[in-house]
Amino acid sequence: LVGDGIYRKRFEKHAGDRVVFAGLVPPREIPRYVALMDVLTHLSLREGLPRTLPQALACGKPVVAFDVDGAREVCRNGETGVLVRAGDTAGLADAVIRLLRDPALAHRMGAAGRDLVAEEFTEERMVERIHKLYQRWA
Repeated sequence: LVGDGIYRKRFEKHAGDRVVFAGLVPPREIPRYVALMDVLTHLSLREGLPRTLPQALACGKPVVAFDVDGAREVCRNGETGVLVRAGDTAGLADAVIRLLRDPALAHRMGAAGRDLVAEEFTEERMVERIHKLYQRWA
């Protein structure tokens, strides 16, 4: 589990030695961790557009995330990953298990995510969107 938060001690106690808790890692190390994953699961309940979601998709990894804030911008339910109602940990676990049991589905979602990021999240596209937003506010 990469990251940290107020529930870390509770998770560590519950998971025992079955889960490795990496804690916060420097941003430059994120690709190394993502490369080790079969599925990126994002547990945050409030975060604009979690950067880890497009990072995982760019690596061809499907994502499972709570349907909060900007997650749906990149986690297209059933296409690039699975969105789960915020706080629905049973639904989250079911989604992860489904992807782990169906590697072909996980691969299709990861590939669709890689295509989405390559098309929608290029540097040029992001600068263009921000410029249009600033123009609208000017």
